[in-house]
Amino acid sequence: MRYIIGVDLGGTQLRAALADEQGQLYDEVRVRTAADEGSAAVIDQIVDCVVQVRAALPAGGALIGIGVGAPGPLDPFEGVVLDPPNIPGWNNVPLRAILAERCALPVELGNDANAAALGEWMFGAGRGRRNLVYLTVSTGIGGGVIADGRLLLGYRGSAAEVGLHIVDAASGSYWEELASGTALGRAAAEGMPAEPASLLHGLASPESVTAAEVSRAAAAGDALALQLMQREGQLLGAGLVNMLHLFAPEQIVIGGSVVIHNPYLIDWAREVVRARGHAIYQSVPIGLAALGDRAGILGAVALFLHMREGRA
Repeated sequence: MRYIIGVDLGGTQLRAALADEQGQLYDEVRVRTAADEGSAAVIDQIVDCVVQVRAALPAGGALIGIGVGAPGPLDPFEGVVLDPPNIPGWNNVPLRAILAERCALPVELGNDANAAALGEWMFGAGRGRRNLVYLTVSTGIGGGVIADGRLLLGYRGSAAEVGLHIVDAASGSYWEELASGTALGRAAAEGMPAEPASLLHGLASPESVTAAEVSRAAAAGDALALQLMQREGQLLGAGLVNMLHLFAPEQIVIGGSVVIHNPYLIDWAREVVRARGHAIYQSVPIGLAALGDRAGILGAVALFLHMREGRA
């Protein structure tokens, strides 16, 4: 039986796990990312994690490689991390080559959102589709696109930066600047002074309010919070209409804390799709991602399998 090590490199947490080709996890380690110590220190951590989970390889099993999902921007073809904003000091780091040499295994490197898209496509909610859009709505908005059975990569692997399309021509605002969790908190901060009776004042100040407090207040029936959440659903819907018209998916899968904790947002988004989407897309399923916090790890495993297939 063949096994892969998946590595999920985040700005605050580093995870590695041993998995088989069906997405079954066998062992996992998690450590705090030593991001403030530079790339060399973090690479040492990755190697240590690989060594730990490698020890769980079943007798007779074949370890075929390592998949790494990392923050972008990065070049998956060259295997180079370019300059991710949440991991300082990573400027043109040839991570794939370094890990391949130190671990003596084939390595594939990809954008973490693309990896998660592959994970949901191979092991999660999007199994069996040839065309899929995966979205994650949390601090920002990210995602990945499967088109005709392949991950859409484009020039230097930079395709499908879905959060960075403009949805408001007047302001020039990107989708994630209006519909992310960060944007939801900002909208609450702007609305709270005019609504002194809002429950949000008992949960946070305008300076500290986040999407989490908006969600809690909406669940309690607060008028301002419900208005903000409805606006959030409508903004998500506007972006989904664009995803449908641009990529023609058979399914849209959505993860990330904002939607996972408030799944009714999808209902409001669907209303916008019904009003503005082309007739052929009205039957496209739009639903929640299935992998939860395993999306990064299983995405890295799927990334290795997919990219290796493409090189064969």
